[in-house]
Amino acid sequence: MATAASVGSALEKIGVHLECSICTDKYKQPKVLNCLHSFCEECLVKYRDGTYGGAPQIPCPVCRQETVLPQSGIQGLKTNFHLVGLIDEFELQEKVACLGEAKLICQVCDKGNEAKDRCLDCEMNICLDCCKTHQQFPMLKTHKILSFDDIRQGKVSVPKLADEYKCQNHKESVKFYCKTCDELICHACPVLDHSKPDHDIIDIGKASKEFRQSLKSGFSAFEEDITGLEGSLRDVAASKKILYSNTAKARKKVQDRAAEGKAKINAEQTRLFDEITTQEKEQNKRLDEHEKKLSNMLQRKKHCLQTSQEVTRNASDTHFLSLHPVISKDMDNLRGQPPPTMARLKLHPVFAKSKKLDIDLGKVMVEDTWEQLQCFGKQGSGEGEFEVAKGIAAAADPDEIAVTDWKNKRVVICNKNGPTKNYLPINANDVVAVSNQWVCANVGKMMVYDRDTTHKFDFRTVPEDEVGKTVVKLVSVAVMPNGNIIAGDEERKVLTVHNPRNGEILHTMPVNITPNFLAVLGNGWIVVSDWGQGVMEKVEVSNGKAVTVNTIQPTIDGKPVKSCRGVCSNSSGIYLVVSTGYYNGGHIHHYNCAGQFVSCVSQGLYSPLGITITVDGQQLAVADLYSVKIYHKV
Repeated sequence: MATAASVGSALEKIGVHLECSICTDKYKQPKVLNCLHSFCEECLVKYRDGTYGGAPQIPCPVCRQETVLPQSGIQGLKTNFHLVGLIDEFELQEKVACLGEAKLICQVCDKGNEAKDRCLDCEMNICLDCCKTHQQFPMLKTHKILSFDDIRQGKVSVPKLADEYKCQNHKESVKFYCKTCDELICHACPVLDHSKPDHDIIDIGKASKEFRQSLKSGFSAFEEDITGLEGSLRDVAASKKILYSNTAKARKKVQDRAAEGKAKINAEQTRLFDEITTQEKEQNKRLDEHEKKLSNMLQRKKHCLQTSQEVTRNASDTHFLSLHPVISKDMDNLRGQPPPTMARLKLHPVFAKSKKLDIDLGKVMVEDTWEQLQCFGKQGSGEGEFEVAKGIAAAADPDEIAVTDWKNKRVVICNKNGPTKNYLPINANDVVAVSNQWVCANVGKMMVYDRDTTHKFDFRTVPEDEVGKTVVKLVSVAVMPNGNIIAGDEERKVLTVHNPRNGEILHTMPVNITPNFLAVLGNGWIVVSDWGQGVMEKVEVSNGKAVTVNTIQPTIDGKPVKSCRGVCSNSSGIYLVVSTGYYNGGHIHHYNCAGQFVSCVSQGLYSPLGITITVDGQQLAVADLYSVKIYHKV
């Protein structure tokens, strides 16, 4: 049972949210700005006149979004009557629930008796005698009477007061809503100021129902926007960690190199430190600015959604309709706005030492530099040959690479020196290493083999009763951080999630683009590459749903690529194979975890398809149609 003290404590916590952030007191005649933040009318007048000299527009004191004031100034802004109602209700709850030993006098009789109850219909405090008399009248028997003791103990709460919204022009109770003017109006307005057919006038209840539904229909998209922004902020935090790590490593390498030359290279060491620090400050500045933009957009959208949901759920019809134009306009302005992007993001510096031990210690690199370490394979069907090397995966202990040799209907097992004599006799589109097994995406089913090529089991991506009835075309496979297997179905354009132990279907999730190639980020998001559209998407998967976080359209020489192909990822970001559509037009692009372009790792590949990162994270292996190329960082 709640005590008066606990009820009072709860009300005190709630009351903080009913305070103007300028004067830190309860709102008085709260006016709402375009960003949906509210402030006392008097506070806004002082804020405008004192800080902005009566300017026709002012930035919000909280989020800095500009609001163009109406001709009548601050007074012409919409009054947040919903907030007024909440304050009235709060003050009444506070009054009756938290008075403790204070004595309330009966408002009905003149005997000075202590009031023990409150009649909600009459809105009066009454003593025990008046309560008995009150209940004797037939017309008053339906009135709801609450005991102050019950209210103080939290057994009941005082309900919200009825609407008292008046027409701004005629001071009469409002009855209708003018959709043309976005105004609540009384019975006189249609005759005097809002006459048909120039004005579309409907009943308050109908208007409220229509606009509530309209706002609700936009909540889902807003929630997706917020999820995307939160993800982008996590990506920025991850990028900062990588930047910090790389900066620390670069400094350590500089120190090691400097130690070889002793005092004569101290000056050069200082120069390089300064350059690293400059690069660090520049990148951190960009990250801080980008983080601020993302945070501001997130806060704006969160505030808009929370305010919209609160008003839509709890505001009375008149209060809701009074605020609807401002809310709707703000949602329209913010809805679907993509997260701000940041060009030229580098997660360096990285130190590259000079070959000569000289006063010139080396240089600070602001981009990765890769070179081809090895290439093996040629066109054909014999040993060491490939006919459409497509999917590729890497595993450790021992280090091996599995390549789907598509036209030869086999999965070839390779080591760093080239193909071995081991292979899987299946026509698979893609392969991934899961635990000590190879999981292969055959066209119609998933097939699991031990690393020694022993067949373990198969599993379907549709329920048993749909096998043979539902057309599937499995083209990609990846593994989640928790070990679950993700399969990409080109025919149905879905991702299916499976238990790695038995292949049980856990979820089936439609995606916006064809999942020709897949990769998984460290946070569990999926990177989907679409061959036909030439786009890549980051997708958040949770609760059995796949929600697109952002879409990337890669370019080569300023022109959109013809196809996006294999994709893989590690802590430094995403590596994507793209192509101009011509032979020798293949590139490998590096993107950070936020999906922003970092650098071109390699170009001029023949016709690259799949890509993977070796287990040690130091090399990229690419299935280039008839060969396998391995790259490493310089």
